[in-house]
Amino acid sequence: MAVVEEIEQIGTADIVVGLIPPSSDSQELEGAIARIVESAAPLRAVLVFPPYSPNSTESAAGASPWRLLAEPRLAQDRSALAQSLGDSFRTVFGIAQKLGARACALVASDPSTVTAEGVEMLLHPALEGQFDLIAPCYARHPFDGMINRAIVYPLVRALYGKQIRNPLGPDFGISGALLERMCERPSARVNLLVSLTPEAVTGDLRICQAHLGLHRYAVPDWTNLSSLLAQLLGPLFLDVERHAAWWQRPRVSQPVAEFGVPMFAPGPESVVDVTRLIESFQLGARNLPEVWGIILAPSTLMELRKLARQPAAAFRMPDETWARIVYDFVLAHRLRAINRDQMLRALTPIYLGWVASYALEVENTAPEFVEQRLERLCVAYENNKPNFVARWRWPDRFNP
Repeated sequence: MAVVEEIEQIGTADIVVGLIPPSSDSQELEGAIARIVESAAPLRAVLVFPPYSPNSTESAAGASPWRLLAEPRLAQDRSALAQSLGDSFRTVFGIAQKLGARACALVASDPSTVTAEGVEMLLHPALEGQFDLIAPCYARHPFDGMINRAIVYPLVRALYGKQIRNPLGPDFGISGALLERMCERPSARVNLLVSLTPEAVTGDLRICQAHLGLHRYAVPDWTNLSSLLAQLLGPLFLDVERHAAWWQRPRVSQPVAEFGVPMFAPGPESVVDVTRLIESFQLGARNLPEVWGIILAPSTLMELRKLARQPAAAFRMPDETWARIVYDFVLAHRLRAINRDQMLRALTPIYLGWVASYALEVENTAPEFVEQRLERLCVAYENNKPNFVARWRWPDRFNP
């Protein structure tokens, strides 16, 4: 039976859960589905997932009251991660809208970490009518999700004024109100993965965070991150431009409500080869001075040149410098100073330099210190926001 026919047969639902695994491991996916459907179905519930066998719907359903829907369009493509997740989100939202769902959960974590309790935490605040966006908080490890730690979280927090730890999820709970808002957004302009948080904030919707426990991140290739940075930051910077009239109002960031208990992830103290990261930064300093010169202020270029000459043990990139650099790239992206993809890739060596500096600071330290370290970075972004706003409004006055 075609997916459209199955949706018509289901008719209506109170909740829709979209399971979008990062791999095609059928055993792990089947296990995640089993854990969800073995729980008591909250109201009329539909679980959507990519097919993993010819009879995946029948084999997973059993006697469960959940209605199951195998949707081939759900996928995570590591070569185009933001786009594939955004497309998958749109597919799930479309199904939820057709079914008239009151709430929707998007679960894109490793299937082995998915639990019925976690799904419930994403849905309950929306079903109770209190919140429109439930963003995830995961068990914290000093070296997990470094793009989020270094750029996404502090930038979104500074600009939009909400302390949301993981603005790009990838797991979310969505109310019916936010669901309708996102379905109205044209696919050509809005990436639903990246735009969920800005849309909720600028729409004055209610936002909270749920502590979901362990989240397994893909092991990063520290020397080949240019493509991933471009995939994530391109749509993020486009959203900054789209919402410019909103985030230019003066404001300080505010915490949001949280559910659950914060956790810290066990594991190795560091998975970072600092020497290799510093070498990548130094190579960028030698090969990209002309490109950096188009984007960055002369004083910042001078700081980076000095940093490239520092011995590894003394290698430190100040948070103020890093925040200014990120803002400079956001502005250059808006002004199209150079090809956007080339520009975003030119950020990679500087980002690797910041990661090396961060690793040297937090290695073998207590979790409390790591949290304080991240908070200092976020404050640096917030302190540099007024200057960024001025340069956004009058870029000609600040032309390096």
